[in-house]
Amino acid sequence: MRIGILLAALAMSAVQGFPQSKPQTGTPAEMILTVADHTSHKPAALKPDDVRIVNATITDWQPLTASGDLELYLLIDDAANYDFTSKLKELRQFVADQPASVPIGIAYIHDGALQLAQSPTTDRTNVSGALRVPSGSKAANPYCALSDLIEQWPKKSLRREIVVVTTGIDDTTRGAVCVNAETTIRTAERAGVEIFALYNPMANNASETWSSKVGSGVTDLAHVCYETGGEAYFQGHSAMDLLYPYLSDIAEHLAHQYLVKFRLSGATGSGFQSVYVSSVSPNVEIMAPESVWIPLPKK
Repeated sequence: MRIGILLAALAMSAVQGFPQSKPQTGTPAEMILTVADHTSHKPAALKPDDVRIVNATITDWQPLTASGDLELYLLIDDAANYDFTSKLKELRQFVADQPASVPIGIAYIHDGALQLAQSPTTDRTNVSGALRVPSGSKAANPYCALSDLIEQWPKKSLRREIVVVTTGIDDTTRGAVCVNAETTIRTAERAGVEIFALYNPMANNASETWSSKVGSGVTDLAHVCYETGGEAYFQGHSAMDLLYPYLSDIAEHLAHQYLVKFRLSGATGSGFQSVYVSSVSPNVEIMAPESVWIPLPKK
């Protein structure tokens, strides 16, 4: 009897000495974070303790490499054909520089409509062959094509990224607009797609009175990119002499990304939830989407 009492007491002591872990609370979500360094271009490795997500608890953290589980699309606006011969060479070099395992697709925007030229493939010859100088078209809303591309893109990889070269002009005088920048942001955030944009004007930009439209266009481009966790590149209304420094910056971003899983407290039901991400260190810049999509819970 005494032995039985002693064993029972030891068992109770063991349970009290090793308490069970608390059940996780909050709504599960995930997103891609990018650590950037626009000064030295040597981003430091990011750790979970370096990041704050308001009203959230990080549950999983996975560093991603430039070649790890990534698909990339280059989307070129046929209206953005100013001085493009040298830029075409830069885009082909960018393609050649990407890790061999990364599938790359090519698509165009013509009069605002999406035209798929090459589905994502690791065959660099096919990708390079699908790249061409923009054929020229009237400036039109680029966001219909962006949204269409995202919606038609099967999710085969953890990361899907779009690099778009466009005038950014939304010429609403040409008829009904299918979507706008805000709609594209929601489409991209729901799909977990990041967008990077490079501004290039029309060939006849000097003879057109596009000033106000270009201004609002690049503002919308920046809005779309930053809210999806990407970045926009432009120099006022002027064409950039070279694309490659900015393409290199994009490649640097793709090589310094993390998959972050977390639980949001206070989030209820499905839908978009705003996320507020910051760095513990003031010297570390973190790029992140402004909202994440919470799907319906699985039954």
